[in-house]
Amino acid sequence: MKKLYIVLPLVFAAVLNAQEKGFTPSGKFSGLMFGDYFYDADQHDASKKDFNGFQFRRIYLTHDYNIAADFATRFRLEADQSALTSNGKTGVYVKDAYLHWKNVFQGSDLVFGVSSTPAYDFSEEAWGYRSLEKTIMDLRGIVPSRDLGIDLKGNLDNEGSVKYWLKFANNSGNSPESDKFKRYYGNLQFKVASGLQVLLYGDYDTRANKLDAVGGQMKSNSRITFAGFVNLASKNECSLGVEGYYQTIQNSFRSTPTAALEDQKNYGVTVFAWYALRSDFRFVGRYDIYDPNTSVNKDGINLLILALDYLPAKNVHVMPNLSLQTYQAGGSNDVVPRVTFYYVF
Repeated sequence: MKKLYIVLPLVFAAVLNAQEKGFTPSGKFSGLMFGDYFYDADQHDASKKDFNGFQFRRIYLTHDYNIAADFATRFRLEADQSALTSNGKTGVYVKDAYLHWKNVFQGSDLVFGVSSTPAYDFSEEAWGYRSLEKTIMDLRGIVPSRDLGIDLKGNLDNEGSVKYWLKFANNSGNSPESDKFKRYYGNLQFKVASGLQVLLYGDYDTRANKLDAVGGQMKSNSRITFAGFVNLASKNECSLGVEGYYQTIQNSFRSTPTAALEDQKNYGVTVFAWYALRSDFRFVGRYDIYDPNTSVNKDGINLLILALDYLPAKNVHVMPNLSLQTYQAGGSNDVVPRVTFYYVF
């Protein structure tokens, strides 16, 4: 906290200095929307079978503002049907709210506020189809997409072929802090060759100790996550990506009701590709494997997504697609054909 009291006055001093030199502040609004007409042709949860309708799954309204030559801000609101108001309406909440200090020292930037985590910004950009589905760690709730904290990121070499990103944050996502425990994030991104990039990621998620009802002792319930991502792409032509993660949740599982607590381990792997048949027409495919607990048999979930992406105009996408989720435990699968609309403004 003492370091924060030192940094903030320096930020305001730099802003005033830049304005005195004649810098003209500037800003812009932007946004995006995506939603679908969907039909639950089959569902693991039988009560949802044949459910259908129109939905907006994301609406963004963003304001980016350049305060000074080296300082910029972002304020973004999201309307999300999973964050409902008390009367059941689609809720709106703060998605991003941060100050970006460019070149806090040579080759590195500092960010303070609610901002992206280092887990999957790069893989989501390479995937390019958040409008169809979240990336695997986001989808399975392994790492939050946003967190309130402080980031340091930049280049480790003059060519920008090796980049780093460190973050120290609340681990409360977009919600206010509710405890004393924090999360430590980091990644390294390597540009191996033209069109080929590799990312290595890790985080340590500290949690409150958990009472072992069998042994009567308090035990750590923290989490450790590692991930890797490889992307081979040719701009506007094709992209192929492979991402995998492995997470350990300490003292979180019992093989029997009277057994001692042991670590719960889970992992996921995703492979995706898109290919531009024409400048306005793409084929998109993805396959996920997810195992929420390696000590439990037949609890895995697989996901297949197939889509056609038609661009009738720049920044307007119409995507007929199929989402198929299967369960190793058996029973019905989730079969959801959709027509997704995505547009940026």
